Amino acid sequence: MLTNFSLNDSTQEEILKHLETTSKLLSKVATELSGTQKESMIYTMPDLGIAQNGTRMLGGFYTGACYSWDSDVPFVPVDATVNVCGTAIYRLKHKISVEEFKKRLDCVMKNRETYLRYATTHLPSQILDSIDLEREDKFYWNYNSGNHFAILAEQTEKGSELPAGQYMIVHASAIELKKDNLKYGLYPVEGNWYYDDIQTIYDEQENRYLRYICGKKAIQFYEIASMLQRINKDRNRYFCKAVLGELIGEEIINLSHYGMPTNNSVCIGCQWEQEDFTLLTAP
Repeated sequence: MLTNFSLNDSTQEEILKHLETTSKLLSKVATELSGTQKESMIYTMPDLGIAQNGTRMLGGFYTGACYSWDSDVPFVPVDATVNVCGTAIYRLKHKISVEEFKKRLDCVMKNRETYLRYATTHLPSQILDSIDLEREDKFYWNYNSGNHFAILAEQTEKGSELPAGQYMIVHASAIELKKDNLKYGLYPVEGNWYYDDIQTIYDEQENRYLRYICGKKAIQFYEIASMLQRINKDRNRYFCKAVLGELIGEEIINLSHYGMPTNNSVCIGCQWEQEDFTLLTAP
């Protein structure tokens, strides 16, 4: 079933057709595992849209939606390609020039020691032991890759809920638990800790499939996703403090918009933790 809060533009209307099948497949998996009829619900947001990840869309998952299901047996649809991503906003104590912000940003982004200091002092020991920090091509500050960013913004409008001033805004996910971490990473890549347990269910009529893991591996998956929410927020906070130093002021927002709010739901590109949120898509 779908609860549609999208704007129903032409792109979204096409996506909604695919999500009807995704919901049907989620219900089918839950029903077969539980031995009794179970349902799923997909909530689509106004910014429902094309995902950056092709694997995700082929598996039936798009950005700007929350996917939930009822099941007596835990399971996770792995092609939702769950990692945890989010945004953070910090107010600056006083204004700086764009040039100074870029200089501060470069000093952190291009300084390998700053990243290593974060990883060795803030990552849980089991995560630190599962990655090779000598691989600079795999583990690094990733605030300038994909659709991630770090920007300096300014609030000038009167009457806004945000005080006038400058703000640092970042958007990123913890690269330490993505496809290059085979021991704890949540992406469905060959050789990782759950890959051999992936099962597939088909909808022959729509020529579609849904891949999932269930049971103990699904429970472990959710536990890692929950831990990753804390890690990613801590990562964003550390990075912003490293860039701004003595200029960092109030933390306005530090939240997830991609991850697992519960053991039977996945949010992709929508927030669930607080009333204030960031809308990152243009009209």
